Amino acid sequence: MNKKVLVIGASGSGKTYLTKELRKFGLHTVDADLLEGFASWFDGKGNNIVFPENADKTFFDNHSFLWEKDFLINYLKDKENIYLFGLSGNVFELIDLFDKVYFLQVPPAVLEKRLQHVSRENPMGKTEEQRKIAVDYAKEIEEKARKLNIEFIDGTLIPNEIYQLIK
Repeated sequence: MNKKVLVIGASGSGKTYLTKELRKFGLHTVDADLLEGFASWFDGKGNNIVFPENADKTFFDNHSFLWEKDFLINYLKDKENIYLFGLSGNVFELIDLFDKVYFLQVPPAVLEKRLQHVSRENPMGKTEEQRKIAVDYAKEIEEKARKLNIEFIDGTLIPNEIYQLIK
């Protein structure tokens, strides 16, 4: 059966790591952050902007990281058995494009630790203020995922255990 699966979770929940690890099990996994032209930061007027490394609460209150719906529709059109990992400010508006959606749930203390890990490539979480914002936002998106009856996965499980849940 051809399926399109979306795995969402807060910054630091392990999406990028799982994208790489689950490929070892033969899954066609894609990190949404690596899709050129798919997502961007926008200001309140709709202008595309660059994410500043020192982004603070004011920045996050006035800017959004959004996925481009038409890009996603075209990207998924010819894909078979794809697992897309990512998160955006409009992700919940796009879940109907997928056959299955999962939410990677991770305790706040684990998120903070992962956001500070030296191997982390994503710029979000470089400052203490960004980590606090990320943990607070994680609570918001978790609540929204719950209201939408999205299936939760324990993001602290090892990749093999997560693979068994989503394959």
